Amino acid sequence: MRSQLRFVGVGGQGVILAGEILAAAKIKDGGYGVKASTYTSQVRGGPTKVDILLDEGEIFFPYANEGEIEFMLATAQVSYDQFKDGVKEGGIIVVEPNLVKPSKEDREKWKIYEIPIFCIAKEEVGYVVTQS
Repeated sequence: MRSQLRFVGVGGQGVILAGEILAAAKIKDGGYGVKASTYTSQVRGGPTKVDILLDEGEIFFPYANEGEIEFMLATAQVSYDQFKDGVKEGGIIVVEPNLVKPSKEDREKWKIYEIPIFCIAKEEVGYVVTQS
């Protein structure tokens, strides 16, 4: 079964690394996984997106189909606003509530869950940079 996921944030938050890890885990499990990332030339702070495709069969196109993404993780408002419309209606979006504020309309269109990723990273590891 093919899964299409998207992680978005800003440069330096580790969303691309998280996508690489997830795709590699699927491959290690005997399936197929690819990631395709998009980012600006800024080293830190620019919008960042990684599409992750997971399947039991071969994957011939590395990008998620806009409007068909089942799951998105967002850790920055600018990236959330820019890439949210790729998620299918009724899809799941997980946001870092300290940094992403979905609108009322967004909450009606998608299943939105708030997980304080940065707080959890700080509590568990002691350092916010470990959020991914």
